[in-house]
Amino acid sequence: MKIKKIEIDKNLCIGCGSCVVIAQEAFEPKDAKSCVKKDWQKESQENIISAQRACPVGAINLYDKDDKKVD
Repeated sequence: MKIKKIEIDKNLCIGCGSCVVIAQEAFEPKDAKSCVKKDWQKESQENIISAQRACPVGAINLYDKDDKKVD
């Protein structure tokens, strides 16, 4: 599985920063929330998936090449 898109649900995000710590190349803090960096593809797929799993509120959504949500 290859991740093609990352979205953060800003209504769910509490800005805890776990994703930023786990996947620094993919996520950054902005206005007390996390956001996806423009060049997020530099981060390893494993770190991105770990960041998604570590999110305490499930705010990170990952999508594959067919635009299917990856759980």
